[in-house]
Amino acid sequence: MVGRPDKSAAAKTAGKPRRMPLAAKILLIMLGLLLAALCVFTYAYPSIFPGVTVGTIPVGGMSEQAAADRIMERSGALYEDAKVALTIYQTTYDIPVRDVLESVDGAQSAANAFAVGRTGNPLARMWDVAKALIGKNEAQIAAQVDKDGLEKALEEIVSQALTEPVEPTWEVGTDSITIHAGKPGVNFDTKAVRELLDEKIRLMDFEPYEVSTELSDPPAIDIDKIAAEAIGEGTSATVDKTDGKTIISEKPGVQFDVEEARSIIGDGSAESYTIPATVTPAKVTAEDLKEVLFRDTLAQASTNLDESNVPRTNNVRLAAASINGTILNPGDEFSYNGVVGERTEARGYKPAGAYVNGQVVDEFGGGVCQPSSTLYMAVLRADLEVTERHNHSFTVAYTPLGEDATVDYGNLDFRFKNDTDYPIKIVAEQTNGQMIMTIIGTKTTDKTVKTRTDVLATYTPETVEKKDNSMKVGESRVETTPITGYSTRTYKIITENGETTEELANSSNYVKRDKVVYVGTIQPTPVTPETPAESETEETDSDTAGESEQPAENT
Repeated sequence: MVGRPDKSAAAKTAGKPRRMPLAAKILLIMLGLLLAALCVFTYAYPSIFPGVTVGTIPVGGMSEQAAADRIMERSGALYEDAKVALTIYQTTYDIPVRDVLESVDGAQSAANAFAVGRTGNPLARMWDVAKALIGKNEAQIAAQVDKDGLEKALEEIVSQALTEPVEPTWEVGTDSITIHAGKPGVNFDTKAVRELLDEKIRLMDFEPYEVSTELSDPPAIDIDKIAAEAIGEGTSATVDKTDGKTIISEKPGVQFDVEEARSIIGDGSAESYTIPATVTPAKVTAEDLKEVLFRDTLAQASTNLDESNVPRTNNVRLAAASINGTILNPGDEFSYNGVVGERTEARGYKPAGAYVNGQVVDEFGGGVCQPSSTLYMAVLRADLEVTERHNHSFTVAYTPLGEDATVDYGNLDFRFKNDTDYPIKIVAEQTNGQMIMTIIGTKTTDKTVKTRTDVLATYTPETVEKKDNSMKVGESRVETTPITGYSTRTYKIITENGETTEELANSSNYVKRDKVVYVGTIQPTPVTPETPAESETEETDSDTAGESEQPAENT
């Protein structure tokens, strides 16, 4: 017989509450007592609660004053190498805390520690105390911000991070050109960043922060513009002519198909593009030039002058000073008038002898043909390309025939090019009765240059007599001294790698000047007069030998 449930027993217990197990009652009682004790502890404990730290500095169980002292003692280690990191559009800027922190506020930091577990409702307070007991409650350290240091740090960041849109760039490889898309302009609220940094430093909050930015679109890639900049013959490295030291990098020769490049770039949405190109390396690189810049003397020439002729020497010295230190990069052309400038009284030039219409007269700048002629002599021996040169109308004594170069501002110039592969420099010096020109550059071979001048014709001056009605018969005076004329050809004799060749440097034509003598016409008394002796000398004074005939030749 199957048993049935005892309905009467179930009915007896249905209306009665269940009793809590004794262990649970004990646990609840203990928890209540613990909470009560914690509550009492929270409100009654006189010091900073155990376990509280300020940064990494333990201050639990200490009075505020003792905690302040400890914080000041140990806080230096907290920020000695600490940095605040700001990220502004893909770039992170680190600000060393020591550069923007004036001091740590020990009293306020201790007060912050003391406040842990003493704010909010009882449950919140007890929770804070409990976290501190298990090492999970850190009080905020307080500090004074160095306003000037912070402003300086922010200015440096703003100068780099606050940008306008950047044009696309390009760079040349060995067989291609890489085009990089432009960069957007970056803008942000500098005032908000300043306030944020102030707060982070004041609270010693070293957590990284990303600044909210506004971006403006970069310019589109203009392949035609890039082609105009990139395509062309290569150029060698050069030197900055303002200081004669700074090397300007070379530029390789580049050729590429513009239409192919346009097709590769398409809508320009990628960050970079590689365009096939024919690249020709530069002949002289920056590294090459750095090793040999102004290493060798290419040529030197000197001429003599009479320093007792003070005005003329003054003019020679002024012209030399203008030329001294002139640098010509490969392909540059030197202009004597362009470098020396106009010879005027305001610029310090003095009147000195110059040829005008076949006569010696004083002109401002008389004598400046001697530096130009001396430089021409050096240029011939350096085997540089002469692009403009004029011989004097008459011969001059300070240079050999065919090696002079006359100048007249606004009319006659002396020009030459640096047709070497390296920069050259002119050293001009007037000293000890000499005008010295030195051309410094870089020798690449054992080339030497000498000169030879052939006289094709000689024009002998005649004596021309003119009457002077103020002198007696038999008396005479020399009005113009004679100068012999010549037709010449000057050659450069070039020896290089054991082989010698000749090259025509110039053809010069120096006109003659006849001797002019005035003779008296007044009949003398019947006494046989004495005829004064005459001395005919050819004019060879280097201090009066001069420039051109119609324009003044400033010899």
